[in-house]
Amino acid sequence: MKMMKMMIHIQEEHYTQLIMNINKQFTLIIGKYLLSWLDYFGPKSSSQIESLEIQYKEDRGEGFEKYLFENTPFPISPDHLQTLTIASYNDLDVDPISQIFQGYHHLEKLIFSYRGNYRCGPELNKFEKLSVLSHLSHLELDRVIISPNEFIEYLSTTTSNIETLILNSIKLKDIIDNNNNDINNSNNNNSSSIGLEIIIEQISHSKTIKTLKVINQHGVTFPSIDINSIIDLINRNSTLETIIYDTINNKDKYNPSPSPSPTITSTTSNDKVNINNQTLKHLKINQSPIDIHTLWISNSNLRTIRILNEQQPISLFENPQTFHHQSIRKLHFLFTTTLQSLIEIIQLHLPTLTTIKISTQNNRKQYDIDFETIFTAISNNNNIDSISIKCSIKIKQFLRLIKRNIKHLRKIHVNLRLNAKGIEVIGSKLNQNTNIQEFSLESWSDYSLIIDMVLVLLECKHLTSIKCHGYGPYTRTNSVHEFPYVLNLNLDHLLNVQIYFQHQKQCENILDKYFYSIQNNK
Repeated sequence: MKMMKMMIHIQEEHYTQLIMNINKQFTLIIGKYLLSWLDYFGPKSSSQIESLEIQYKEDRGEGFEKYLFENTPFPISPDHLQTLTIASYNDLDVDPISQIFQGYHHLEKLIFSYRGNYRCGPELNKFEKLSVLSHLSHLELDRVIISPNEFIEYLSTTTSNIETLILNSIKLKDIIDNNNNDINNSNNNNSSSIGLEIIIEQISHSKTIKTLKVINQHGVTFPSIDINSIIDLINRNSTLETIIYDTINNKDKYNPSPSPSPTITSTTSNDKVNINNQTLKHLKINQSPIDIHTLWISNSNLRTIRILNEQQPISLFENPQTFHHQSIRKLHFLFTTTLQSLIEIIQLHLPTLTTIKISTQNNRKQYDIDFETIFTAISNNNNIDSISIKCSIKIKQFLRLIKRNIKHLRKIHVNLRLNAKGIEVIGSKLNQNTNIQEFSLESWSDYSLIIDMVLVLLECKHLTSIKCHGYGPYTRTNSVHEFPYVLNLNLDHLLNVQIYFQHQKQCENILDKYFYSIQNNK
């Protein structure tokens, strides 16, 4: 059932609101006037709150900190609060926030965020004061500005026990040297790059951080970093299990031309650089100038690797002993001209490798690639049960895969240019291949064609999961009115249905009724 929310207006003339939902989550919005909502609800109303979001929308300064101190003790019980989100339009002083929540020993997750229209928002000042919250295990900074010096001071304290650190679309203030002088650099991005590198260097000494995500979902101008800094991080740290470094401008992901400026560079030769790390399980580095997985000199515990084929010789894995990733479960192969290295890895018959993902720099373009050899290799490898073809594949090539009726192939993701005849044939062949249980489709075809394809997929009784992403232009179609009817007829075999179109929410709204929890945990 869709999550219900209740918004309570304290007074019409005031801009302070309290939003409550049935999952013990509250959102407190503070605006034009500062008043104590505790006076209206009493202390018992806040005793069971597990998740609190405070949105501060006041345009003038000092309002948020003043509100906190005027309402001490803070009118939320410390007995249950586990997650705190602070979303502000104004710069924030972290010190009073830390003092208020120092006694909240169940508070594990803290998020500083910005919800405005600009790409980046407030500065967080005195960030090192956050160290008094020694019980925090999850810290997330989203579209805020921080001082590298203050952030490093926080990470270096013995009371910092962060296990998950997420830096999303952040900006860095100027670096301050030991004499409290700004490091003067004519190129501000160079100064930010230095700040980022010293933050990464400090993380390399952490004994607590297990998950590090440096991402750029909001497309800020992100400072560059040398790949050797990330390599040093991997070699020095024996605690990290996940590193995700994806700082490409989000708007360029589906429009690779013109290419964005690389945020990961290589200023020195990596010929003699090696990696020895058995702790890391998940490593994703977009825009990497090298295939970082090739630097391992001993067996790794990586579950996923990403291979940049254009930087590899055709026969990289002639000797299986040189392939140090015997525990991989998912292989992402980014090709330009050949799939030979991918075939060679599949032919190693690694017992853990179950998922193959194939993509290229421009997934919308159809490449003249011999997928048949890949299909043959997968047919001969009983361990592989999932294949994802992110690059555009011809319908006749896809039909050859379905016709093979590979018994162990349960999950398929494909990028197709659809036409009316092709939809009919795909439906017919899919109905004959009952091994496939989960089917995922992406397409830049017209909206009407994708809807017709979805209706065909819904009627495949052996499918339990259907996902569809449509990026093509909107075209009117009567088929969309058939969607709720066909969906209702097939709910008995469907466990998960997710459908997304760029400009149409009709299908999503219908699916919320049946698959809300799945839709919101994708």
